[in-house]
Amino acid sequence: MQIDFEPLAERIGNARVVAIGESAHFVREYHVLRKQLIGFLHERFGFATVAFESGFSEGLAVREWMRAGEGDPPADGMTYRFGRSAEMRDLLHLMKQRGIDYWGLDLPGDLGSPGPALDRLERLPGAPRGTLSQVRRQVAKFASAYTIPAFSAYREMALIDRDALTLAFAEVSARLDATPGPADPVARHELRLVTLLDQMLRAQAAAVEGSPGYARLNIRDGAMARTAEWIVERTPGRVIIAAANSHIQRRHPAFDVLGTHLSAMLGDDYVAIGVTCEGGRVATRRLAPDAPAMAETVEVGLEPPVAGSIEAAMASGRVTIADPSRFGADRIRLLDTYAEQPVAEAFDLVACVPVSTPTEQAIWSGGRP
Repeated sequence: MQIDFEPLAERIGNARVVAIGESAHFVREYHVLRKQLIGFLHERFGFATVAFESGFSEGLAVREWMRAGEGDPPADGMTYRFGRSAEMRDLLHLMKQRGIDYWGLDLPGDLGSPGPALDRLERLPGAPRGTLSQVRRQVAKFASAYTIPAFSAYREMALIDRDALTLAFAEVSARLDATPGPADPVARHELRLVTLLDQMLRAQAAAVEGSPGYARLNIRDGAMARTAEWIVERTPGRVIIAAANSHIQRRHPAFDVLGTHLSAMLGDDYVAIGVTCEGGRVATRRLAPDAPAMAETVEVGLEPPVAGSIEAAMASGRVTIADPSRFGADRIRLLDTYAEQPVAEAFDLVACVPVSTPTEQAIWSGGRP
């Protein structure tokens, strides 16, 4: 894949954080492009940390593998099945070889369980194990390996049980703050994230049940933003973020996203690169009530770019990177449809590949055998 990186090099400047997006997950060409972009940013500008749209707690196992592991990275070290992709494994091997640091950005347990974070919190010296046992008892009423069933079970919990869980998390936090000795910053951030996961579930349930104040509340992206801030504060060098376009964009028409927070925090020191394609095929999610996950992913073909889209404006049959303000486009691909808003308000640069091809892991039966 031949790429002219000069438009990117001109815009990077002294940016502290560069985000690389994708219009759909599990696209082979996006993985190849991301790998080349990370290599270029590392070699040319010294970016030496990459934070992925994946569980923070699970990612600690990837960090251990990068320091001392052998063979392939742990498949369960990334959420949303990302770690099972051969293309992702290749990228992680490249990062390990070059000494590029890894972090996960996201809430734990595929948004369905705080378990991965609780496992570590329970091992902390002075951990309030009695209160954590109360947390476990409440979590067992909804936790799942799959997001939708977990949320459905959470909504079925009695309000008194939801409140008991929130109160228990508050108690754990207060007890750890009051414990003598130096705090474990990683564990403290894990506690912050599981508390935000609890609040995300509360907010989603309230929104579904008709509370208008929660309709625009996007706790997941707020949590990823706090993780990004946490990483930047502890990283002397420059940071790359790899996540979906819908997370990294500077502005979103409906609610605040990760990129909204980073744009407010960093201004021009944040660069958002949207990634899209002229055509091809992608995997998109569909509801599947009979599947354990209550959803599945299916492969769909993309229609030719519509008028007014950034894809129509940038179509060239080759990989191109450009400033979207040149084109006046008002939509960009999102899975097999479009997100509508001025593209130049959302992204500083857009990279467009000629064709997208789903990876082997893209098509998923929702946990069915």
